[in-house]
Amino acid sequence: MSHVILINGKKQTKLSVFNRLVQFGDGLFETCMAVDQRLLLAEAHFQRLEKGAKRLKIIPISRSILTKEIAKAVSMSKLDRAVVKVILSRGESARGYGYDKSIAPTRIIIVSSVPDLPQTYTLSLCDSGYATNQLLSEIKHCNRLEQILARTHLKTQECIMLDPQAQVVSVTQGNIFAIKNGVLLTPGLSECGIEGTRRQAIIELARKQGLSVEVCCLSVAELLACDEVFISNSVMGIRPISQINEQKYSQHQITDRLIEVFNQHLLKRGNSALLKPKKNPLKIWAIVFLALFTAWAMWANKINILKPTVYQLPQGANIYSTADNLKRYGLVNSSQFVVWAAKVLGASETLKSGHYELTPDTSVLSLLDDFSNAHVATRKITLVEGQTVQTYFQMLSQHQALTTKLSFEKTLQNTNAKPPYDGQFWPDTYQVNYADSVLSVLNRSHALLQEKLSKAWDNRAKDHLLKNKNQLLILASLVEKETANHAEKAKIAGVFINRLKKGMRLQTDPTVVYALGDAYTGKLSKQDLWFKSPYNTYRHKGLPPGPIGSVGLESLKAAAQPLKSDFLYFVSKKDGTHAFAKTYKQHLINIKKHLK
Repeated sequence: MSHVILINGKKQTKLSVFNRLVQFGDGLFETCMAVDQRLLLAEAHFQRLEKGAKRLKIIPISRSILTKEIAKAVSMSKLDRAVVKVILSRGESARGYGYDKSIAPTRIIIVSSVPDLPQTYTLSLCDSGYATNQLLSEIKHCNRLEQILARTHLKTQECIMLDPQAQVVSVTQGNIFAIKNGVLLTPGLSECGIEGTRRQAIIELARKQGLSVEVCCLSVAELLACDEVFISNSVMGIRPISQINEQKYSQHQITDRLIEVFNQHLLKRGNSALLKPKKNPLKIWAIVFLALFTAWAMWANKINILKPTVYQLPQGANIYSTADNLKRYGLVNSSQFVVWAAKVLGASETLKSGHYELTPDTSVLSLLDDFSNAHVATRKITLVEGQTVQTYFQMLSQHQALTTKLSFEKTLQNTNAKPPYDGQFWPDTYQVNYADSVLSVLNRSHALLQEKLSKAWDNRAKDHLLKNKNQLLILASLVEKETANHAEKAKIAGVFINRLKKGMRLQTDPTVVYALGDAYTGKLSKQDLWFKSPYNTYRHKGLPPGPIGSVGLESLKAAAQPLKSDFLYFVSKKDGTHAFAKTYKQHLINIKKHLK
């Protein structure tokens, strides 16, 4: 493989045009050598990258992330010797030099094979040199236009770059050194140039070899007058210079000695970072143990049910009795795991009694969380409009999620409602906890009814005929039983109000059905219409003594805001709507038309 490219740890080659590296060269880079899975002079490279990130105020990336991605790229390249280029871009932003300080950096790793390089180099002067900028000096930023322009008309293998004062700084791809009378000379880099990772190592090794070292200003003439000249960078290491312009150098004794000690320096274990850690037997056993423990924990964490069920955690249960019960019922594989998990999660001392939902995807850990936080099983129960309280009681009593120890009469007596009880409970969908009582549901329903009724009474028509909320509820129950058509409810309520004003009997069939109770056969006879009951509006004027069933919101609104009209009669058209009439004569015509 010729090269490997990773961007943010993933193998890819595409970079957004909005990346500041593309737009402005806004970033840093390091060129390193990897030999036999070791990154040479890794510490020096990381230090320089961190120094550059601090100087340019780029959010730093941890060494562990970079090392991991370098190791991945080198492994993918399958190269024993490789050139590793690490690029840290400030990241992506819209056009313009300004940027968000929290912008996330982009990491780029490029691994290539080592190029063939000459053993000695010839130099000339570059066509152009450096501009001075202390903020950019020494660090390896990505804006390398100065080097590109310097090499535009390169006639030798490398060229020497000068600063604005015509002092030697470096070659385009490395640092430059000279030896004069046993003294090692190298230019200062405080104004411009790059402080190579090999540069400092060479200076320290030279001193250990007994050489004097001077970091100084160096003119071209002074360079040409030296005994030996060499250059260095991460890839080439140290390379002697054989010629600068017309000046030739045949002496390389000190340079060769520095090359030897420098290469030995690179081979020392402490001067490189291992990219492929050695296998640790203890770590392998730890991994095996962790894998086995994980497999056991997954098995022990399973709840053994095929369909949803409800588990009761009794009052006063502790984690040990709970674990034993779960194991005894075959719901868990390991009671010990339940105990350990509860102690780790802090749930062993916070168990709350109740009924809890178990489904095939429930785990021991999630069940313990439910136990600790009282996430009990719930159900939704719907009370339908228009029903009597006895119907509600029968439905609620038969529901498996609810409990009742009282008879129908005793239950009603213990509610907050007052007799007569019909119509005193609001039809709605209620979420209840498993094992809640029927009484608690009826009390919630009654409380909601009172709230809805008060609101409707407060919003009633200003000239309303009715005198109190109870009468409003009774009228709403009549409307509820007469029609399911919301559009006609206010109109029917208006008819009832008109008849009350004129002292007419309401003569509504649902009151007779209610009065008959269990004696109702499904069809009213003429005899039924005279059934003796205070609820029979064929026999008695005015409203019945109480509601004849529960009411919905639309019926309650209709009773509070009846539609004003002259209608006194209505008859069902058997399509869910009604035919209305102002006179009895017209009413008879409607009856003949729609009922016969």
